[in-house]
Amino acid sequence: MRDKIKKLTPKPLIRLYQKLRYLWIVAFFYLFRLYPIQKRKVVLCNVWGYGDNAKYVTEELIRRQLSYELIFITNAPSEVSSVSGVQFLKTNSLKAIKALATARVWVESNRKEAFIRKRKGQYYIQLWHGGLPLKKIEGDCSDFLGESYIKRAKWDSQLTDLYISNGRFCTQMYQRAFWFTGPILECGTPRNDILFKNDLNLQDKIKVALKIDRNKKILLYAPTYRGEDENYSYNMEFQKIQKAVHKRFGDEWVIIVRLHPLVSNHSNNFKYDADLVNGSNYPDMYELMSASDILITDYSNTMFEFSMMKRPVFLYTKDLINYKTERGLYFSMDELPFTSALDDAALIRNIENFSEEDYLEKVEEFFDRVELIETGKASRMVAQKIQEVIDRKTY
Repeated sequence: MRDKIKKLTPKPLIRLYQKLRYLWIVAFFYLFRLYPIQKRKVVLCNVWGYGDNAKYVTEELIRRQLSYELIFITNAPSEVSSVSGVQFLKTNSLKAIKALATARVWVESNRKEAFIRKRKGQYYIQLWHGGLPLKKIEGDCSDFLGESYIKRAKWDSQLTDLYISNGRFCTQMYQRAFWFTGPILECGTPRNDILFKNDLNLQDKIKVALKIDRNKKILLYAPTYRGEDENYSYNMEFQKIQKAVHKRFGDEWVIIVRLHPLVSNHSNNFKYDADLVNGSNYPDMYELMSASDILITDYSNTMFEFSMMKRPVFLYTKDLINYKTERGLYFSMDELPFTSALDDAALIRNIENFSEEDYLEKVEEFFDRVELIETGKASRMVAQKIQEVIDRKTY
């Protein structure tokens, strides 16, 4: 009903409503700053739902039983299953902005709104939602992102007290491309902690949730975000790819398609059956990765994260020339430890000719080069930092 009303409402009226609502939110945020800061309140944010780095830090704080008031802010709290000890609030709701105005600690996976101001006595930890990237981000691709976003990003970095990094490459990138001169904790990426656990119960959970035969292995296809109007289906020949995987690795396989949250609606472009499953609406990408045996992606940083499990990664980069020109890459395709393909035939050849020994050697060499730090304990280290901040007697 709400969507129908929106379609029938003139655009100038919608823009006026959005502007008035924004001003209303800003006014209330400053009003809530008159309230005292609550020392044991921690606000964690992830716009795309209960997931990413913020989820795993939240779970670690719950595990520690610290009697904190934990508030998780996201765009769609109604879609999140109840989590004991956590209150879920909608982004920019009155309760959410009051929580931000009065919390001792902020933990964020994205960027804060431009109107947000930090008070004396508040501490801001920026987890970011990336990791070791292939595609250039933030200040390294400022022309792609636009002036208004860059202004907001710079402001967010000024507010931030601590960035979380997974190694020297990311640390240097944050200092340069994120306009950040403060402390950086090199402890790994919280969401990657799950990749260091061989959780068979989790694999069963996902297969039940997506109605996958428990005896089949999983190939995860997860292309990155490009834009709202892009066609994400690419007409990949899934049946031929499935046969190639069976020929090289044996076993029976199912393919899960997982699109970026911003374009999950494009997942309807695929024709699904028992061997091709829609995983775009599954709430946690990293649970899917943990349960999968092979990953096919393009320019997503999931290539690096998935390979931490020593499992095969194949790149399908059909639009490589355009993507490199428009967005830019930190590494050439030849520098990566993964094979890349411009079409289905090349992808199939790469799968059939896969050498595990060569692959693992190249992955190790690449991680040494970027000085990667991932131990599976990042969530613990971030939670420990939050404890230290809250336990301080002076700000």
